[in-house]
Amino acid sequence: MTLVRCADCGREISEQATACPECGRPLRERSSATAASGAWAGRPPYFYEYKSQTILFGLPLIHVMLGPTWLVGLRPARGIIAVGNIAVGFAAFGGVAMGVVAFGGVSLGILCIGGMALALGLGAGGIATGYWAVGGIAIGVYALGGLGISVHTLQNDPSLLRILNPPPSSSR
Repeated sequence: MTLVRCADCGREISEQATACPECGRPLRERSSATAASGAWAGRPPYFYEYKSQTILFGLPLIHVMLGPTWLVGLRPARGIIAVGNIAVGFAAFGGVAMGVVAFGGVSLGILCIGGMALALGLGAGGIATGYWAVGGIAIGVYALGGLGISVHTLQNDPSLLRILNPPPSSSR
């Protein structure tokens, strides 16, 4: 049995394997008919898609699209609740998430939490923008973070300290 290296992850695997057991990359070439149609001969490895039958506002209630980008391409999950590499919906969870409420590596929307949160309202993350921004680098009207760029920060607006630490109530 001869071992070959996977082009994606570098793991040594048998040359008789059809796909890498580590990352799922197909090792055997597709037939010419399958390659011409762009379809897989069978179900692609490490790919999952679920789309609920319930439709609201022209979108499925839940849409999940997961798999390696080289396998599924840049196909976004679109739904009221969307989960995927790229997710677009009311509530979006993914590597790139766009929605009213977005959680992801890069998130865009009204309420965003992620590595880079680009929000219109509240943004929280490593780099956060928004009306209210909380993060390592925070940019907004109200900013709280390691580097706060704003009209109202802890450094230039002492009234924020009163909001964050209300005075103790006196007991009689």
